[in-house]
Amino acid sequence: MGSNRRKLIENVKGLSEGVLSKAVDFTLVSIYFGLESSLGGYTKVGYAGEKAISDLESFNYSTLKNSIHYLRSRGLVQVAKERSLLPKITDQGKRRLKSVLPEYDDKRVWDGRIYLVTYDIPRTKNTQRNVFRGYIKKIGCGSLQYSVWITPYNPKKLIKEFVDRYNFNGELILISSLGMDGTIGNLNLRELMDKVYNLTDLNGRYSMFINSLRMGIFKSKDQIVFSFLSILKDDPQVPFKLLPDRWVGDKAFTFYKDVVK
Repeated sequence: MGSNRRKLIENVKGLSEGVLSKAVDFTLVSIYFGLESSLGGYTKVGYAGEKAISDLESFNYSTLKNSIHYLRSRGLVQVAKERSLLPKITDQGKRRLKSVLPEYDDKRVWDGRIYLVTYDIPRTKNTQRNVFRGYIKKIGCGSLQYSVWITPYNPKKLIKEFVDRYNFNGELILISSLGMDGTIGNLNLRELMDKVYNLTDLNGRYSMFINSLRMGIFKSKDQIVFSFLSILKDDPQVPFKLLPDRWVGDKAFTFYKDVVK
């Protein structure tokens, strides 16, 4: 297996573990982007779901064979009258796509503050503690230290809704904030964001993506799409003012847009 092929499969696996956790979602994304090699090399796919991404070793063929049937039964795609044409994604399918694909935020509205989330949930309530920790991670908080999480976006409303919905009202959960000039230890806010979210490493991945494009390493559209999305799903998309110097994520997104438009 060639290095480019292996890299694509690694990227797809990464997506399947995160954003695209189900084969049907991967198939839906492949249809949406019209990914030629993921769909068996067809520009007009004769076997639609049966052939969809069957050549990727990271997925089970029998599962993929049923994914189009699932998409059709749930009203996520409509199969064209001619079997030689790719299925059409319905409005409901587009809504599902929006929920599974990472989306680049080119505005990143910010109130100029950093929010610290601390909690004291007893070890006797380990399940609740894990659920809460999983939720604050899902909404973009990064771990500063045990039971102390941080985010540049105000999480108060989301956390209150979560606490009310899952009856966490008896637990101690505190949210405090720092202004732009605030520090934690010897770190200013930009340095803090870099440390918590590993932004320097992430910037290196974006840089490699750009270099791969310029050097012609990517051999197909799907390699470009999944390589970029595998980075974007790990990107906390912190406010632009808090990004490290020489950040290239925005440049990588511009290249990506030119490919998928």
